[in-house]
Amino acid sequence: MTTASLILVRHGRPVIDPEIPPPQWGLCPEGREAVAALADKLIPFAAEAAISSPEPKALQTAEIIGQRLGLAVEVEHGLHEHKRQHWSFGTEEEFRQRIAQVFANPRTEAPGGESADQACERLTAALARHTSRPLVAVTHGTVLSLYLARRLGLDAHDLWRTLRTPDAFVLDADGALIARL
Repeated sequence: MTTASLILVRHGRPVIDPEIPPPQWGLCPEGREAVAALADKLIPFAAEAAISSPEPKALQTAEIIGQRLGLAVEVEHGLHEHKRQHWSFGTEEEFRQRIAQVFANPRTEAPGGESADQACERLTAALARHTSRPLVAVTHGTVLSLYLARRLGLDAHDLWRTLRTPDAFVLDADGALIARL
């Protein structure tokens, strides 16, 4: 088996509450169960370190994985989701349309936030700050899709539409995809 270097994880399913901003959402019970099942699948990759976005849904995901793998979790602020503070979640269809615009216009900044290009550069820099390998990095759907699309030559929007909660992508030292779990 090719040796893993980076394990990028999208957080588990959160409790969606339109009264609370998405960056404050935590995991729902089903999300916790799915993350525990994913953690078991990560054991063979022998991760040496774990980092997480500070957002509750990501940090809770990382803590479940870290506990199962025997790793302490370090908060890495550069792993947070694409900044778009002035967007409410709205309906699922409205949310999907806004995200499509992010991917279609990667240089355009979201209201009160950052562009897709800036988000990808931020995540890339955050990952580079951590040299322990294999590294588990728990992040979010949009920024994960942007990063992986550039590394793997994929369409970021197409990838984003296929993401699960949770989802994991195992990459080797050259950035090639070993597995999707």
